[in-house]
Amino acid sequence: MKCGRFFLLWIALLATLSCGGGNSTGADVRSGALSGNWQVTLRRHVNPDPPLVFTGFLVQSGQSVNGSLILGSKCPGVGPITGTIKGSDVAFTINEFGQNISLTGTMPSGSDPVGGQFSNLAGGCTDFANTGTWSALSVAPVSGNFHGTFVSSTGNGTIEVTGTLSQGPNTGSSTATLTGTLVASGSPHFCNYLPPADINGLPQVGITGVISGTTASLSLFGPDGALITQIGQIGQLGELGIPGTPMLIASPDGKTLTGPYTFPRLTNDCDVDQGQVTITFP
Repeated sequence: MKCGRFFLLWIALLATLSCGGGNSTGADVRSGALSGNWQVTLRRHVNPDPPLVFTGFLVQSGQSVNGSLILGSKCPGVGPITGTIKGSDVAFTINEFGQNISLTGTMPSGSDPVGGQFSNLAGGCTDFANTGTWSALSVAPVSGNFHGTFVSSTGNGTIEVTGTLSQGPNTGSSTATLTGTLVASGSPHFCNYLPPADINGLPQVGITGVISGTTASLSLFGPDGALITQIGQIGQLGELGIPGTPMLIASPDGKTLTGPYTFPRLTNDCDVDQGQVTITFP
């Protein structure tokens, strides 16, 4: 009789496990944890600096992952990334024009980056084989109402702005679109680098742009549709730190955009203006 009871308990336990009761990491697969905007950093065991930085978007469907990345330093262009997630284990392949980079790793239990080990053979964008470590940072969408400042470094004071920005859908491309509007707020500025609101208080500056990883690019357009200025560029974060590289950087939580700006000359009294822009989302 005891053997019969033990057998029934054993069958019940097997049924529970087969339904996922014993898989504490199954939520990683169901929730699409890898879908989104990512910045992948590779550090080689030999010559780890500068690291190789790849940025772009992933789409997870079940255990399968697909997407596109702006390729790392010295390999300009976009390459596909494919992968799988099984429980907490992940595996990816980045295709650099026929040369594959293999990444294996694990999903973290907390908010730490995904990471692990990578390797590649010589060829394509690399003249020699590499091994090393990698980590992937998730970047939250940049969307919503914002407040911003353009702080001049040439003595022209500060222009305060308000506006709205929306990030487009994740299609598994290397970038997502950014669109919105902006209006100068606060006290009128003596140089109208950014046109003030119209007589109805509506913004006259349109915004279009793209984002990939933590790098973004914004183009500002006046009421006549003419380009006022472009701020930032996407990808190639490995070039950060080189003087003169104008990078507009998004915080991983999607709450800020910061970087240098340049406004063109308007008149003899309003010469070229340069400085730092900060956009903050509540």
